[in-house]
Order: sequence, then C-alpha cells, then structure tokens
Amino acid sequence: MQRLVTRALVPAALLVMAVSVAGCGEVGEVGGALARVQACDEAVAIAKQAPEEIQGRAPAEVEERLDQAAGRLDDVAEKAGEKTLREALGGLATAYRGMEVADSARAGREVAATTAKYLQVIAAACVMD
Repeated sequence: MQRLVTRALVPAALLVMAVSVAGCGEVGEVGGALARVQACDEAVAIAKQAPEEIQGRAPAEVEERLDQAAGRLDDVAEKAGEKTLREALGGLATAYRGMEVADSARAGREVAATTAKYLQVIAAACVMD
C-alpha cells in the first residue's frame, strides 16, 4: 500500500515543483514528460509480469492473461503521448493477442521473446531527449 501511495504522490510532487520552478509556459512540456515517465513505468511493469503470469497455466488461462496484459498495454498507450512509445505498446498488445497458445510451453517462450523484442523499443522510446 505504501508503494502505491508513493507511486501516486511522487509524480504529483514533481509536477508541482516543476510548475513553481518553470512557470506556466512550460507546464505542458513537464506534464507531457511526466505522462511519458508514468507510461514507461507502467509498460515495463506489465511487460515484465506477462511472461511470469502465464508460466505453468493451461492454454485457456494463458490466452486470458495475455488478453488482459494487452488491454492494460492499450490503456497505457492511450496515455503515453509519445508516438514511438504508443506504437511499441500497441505492437506488443497486438502481438499478445495474436499468439497461438495451444502449447503453453511454446507460448511461454514466444511471449518471452516477443516481450524482449518490444522492451528494447519501449526502453529506447522512454529515454528522455
């Protein structure tokens, strides 16, 4: 619970500090950067959890969990702001939805490989200019 509160308060505190230091003209830039940081944080957490959540599960459960992860990635993509990040999140969500899950072990390997590929793009998009 404390981690959740901290995750919510830190971005808000940063925004307040940025507004007071930068002035109102730069609030949009700071808000966009904050949204990007939050989107990156959420995206990496979802991508890390997806391969872990499907291990040892039946194919129907694997499919359901991948669909849930894809939905969360779509939600984050809507908030991301930055085009490359939005596209990477959307691409990973689409990949999760399109995976064949008849064989859980094979699906697990495919999820891990696909996630690693997209995490490289996500990480590059998350680097602040």
